[in-house]
Amino acid sequence: MRLKSKIYLYSSVLFAALLAAACISIYLLFEKMSLDAESLRFEIEAELTAERISESASRTAPDDLLRAYAPADGMLRVVQPDGTSLARPVTASEDTQLSERLSSEPYAYTASHAAERLSSGGKGYIRVSVPVIWPDGEVLSVQVSRSIADIEDRFDVLKTVLVIVALLALIPAVLASTVLANRIVRPIAALTGTMGDIRRSGRFQQIETGQRPGDELAEMGRTFNEMIGLLEGNFARQERFVSDASHELKTPLTIIESYASLLKRRGKDRPEVFDEAVDAILSESVRMRELTERLLQLARSPEADRLEIVDTDLSESAGESARAFMRAYGREIEVEALRPVFVRTDAAKVRQLLFILLDNARKYSEDRITLTVTGGGDKPAELQVVDRGIGISEEELPKVFDRFYRVDTSRTRSTGAGGSGLGLSLAQDLAQALGIRIVMKSEVGEGTAVTLHFPPAETADRGGERFRRDILPARGRWSRSEEGGESP
Repeated sequence: MRLKSKIYLYSSVLFAALLAAACISIYLLFEKMSLDAESLRFEIEAELTAERISESASRTAPDDLLRAYAPADGMLRVVQPDGTSLARPVTASEDTQLSERLSSEPYAYTASHAAERLSSGGKGYIRVSVPVIWPDGEVLSVQVSRSIADIEDRFDVLKTVLVIVALLALIPAVLASTVLANRIVRPIAALTGTMGDIRRSGRFQQIETGQRPGDELAEMGRTFNEMIGLLEGNFARQERFVSDASHELKTPLTIIESYASLLKRRGKDRPEVFDEAVDAILSESVRMRELTERLLQLARSPEADRLEIVDTDLSESAGESARAFMRAYGREIEVEALRPVFVRTDAAKVRQLLFILLDNARKYSEDRITLTVTGGGDKPAELQVVDRGIGISEEELPKVFDRFYRVDTSRTRSTGAGGSGLGLSLAQDLAQALGIRIVMKSEVGEGTAVTLHFPPAETADRGGERFRRDILPARGRWSRSEEGGESP
């Protein structure tokens, strides 16, 4: 059974059951209250009748006495302790059948006050027994029986009315169940239809449930849209990775293949060709490795790259990054940091970002590189990387963060390997993930300055923690000696 049919069926049955329970409760409550009220009224009338009979018993014959006080719709009799009637029972009802039923009622002596509901021939009546002292001193039971046919007729009318009302109330209930089922199933049907469209067309789509925020169905639609956005992003990254890899790896592979063929043909006979081919193959291999690493980093899902936000000393991170970079490339790096500057960020991602900027500065300049840390306290933290290379023209500056954009025609590099154009794009992604704003300023022939503006955060209280000068001097410069050692 479909969900819509289940909701329609279950809600209709539940409403019908609740309506039936309400109608039955109303009927039973009304019946009990009416019978209790009628029984009380009959008891009061029976006590008055018994009192009058007791007062007149010494002056009037029993048969005449009963005829005088017989109820219009019932029977009156006086029962002796031995179970016989003092006089012939008297019925004053015009209903012959009722009179016959009441007259045929067996005698039963009751020494105490009692009221009971009886039924005979499908008709109900109430009998009230009242003990009286007869003039001869004997205690007799005056029994007054009254028909409750009128009340039972009202009960039948009420029963009919409740049944009709229940049937009429079921009509809007059924319609409401239909509306409810359609309202609940609509976003689910939209979800199913959207998934079917995605499967057939291969294009990612989102749904609009039309539900108010906070509703479970709206939450389902929002979660589905977030999932679709995540899948679309992952799919786009995969497509971009395949496209970028096929586009960028084609050139170095072609160069390697060409020089390998040249080596095979002439490498043994011509040493100069051998040296040229090996250098080119090595250069392209390094470039391909760097390109592959950058492509894999860019293809990673942001959700898979969890941030570990901790209190980080930018001065210390800058010093460690400069030392590691100097060891790797032997370039002179000057670090300017007058005091510790703490921020709340991911230290590993900041170092990765610094390595990208330092590597970019290394490729496009031969002079020293300056790394400056400022801010802290009430001032926003900033970290700046400055190279003294040929610089970037004003027209090309807005494009440097685009994927695969290179300005090789205007910037010379000291390295033989060509850049992939992915470094600054990856740096931009890392900065966005960390909430860092990147500002780049450059002048042709003067150099380039890249400034990282860190978001304001509550500065951690470091107490009297000493700043480790063995890691980072207040103002230092690192260089590598010819023997391969390090000297500050």
